Amino acid sequence: MENLRLYNSQVEISLRLAKILMAFNPNGLTIEKLICLDFLVLNLSDFIPEQSSLHPAIPRRDSQLAITRKTFTDALVLMKKYKIVEEDYTRHGILFSVTDKTFSFINSVQNEYVSKMGHNINIARETFGSLNESELKKLVGSKFGCLDKDGYYESIH
Repeated sequence: MENLRLYNSQVEISLRLAKILMAFNPNGLTIEKLICLDFLVLNLSDFIPEQSSLHPAIPRRDSQLAITRKTFTDALVLMKKYKIVEEDYTRHGILFSVTDKTFSFINSVQNEYVSKMGHNINIARETFGSLNESELKKLVGSKFGCLDKDGYYESIH
């Protein structure tokens, strides 16, 4: 049997991005804003300590941003192929938004992880949704190099 990678695969990332876009509907989002919002959703407790993150607090989790753009671009291309999202060219850049197929796609998977994802997306939207792209980048950037200082060091003795 072939190993099938589900988490952090194009399908899982597509699901997260589609759910984020649906939460911000009817507004479209740039890829930069999607990257920042996704990082907030995954690591919510780093920004709102009383909330829980979608992914575990691994050391140097801020480094995931270095590979995110290519992964997100691939996921967006996949979703455009199936008309789950559309892109609009505006004077503010390329905005991604939902289509009539997005709702069906995001509701095709139901489990505890997806439910928690939806919760974190709603909290991120309510708390940070009014920030512009520059403010979101600054917020996410404020955590660079700080996310591995939570006692992840092992003694050599």
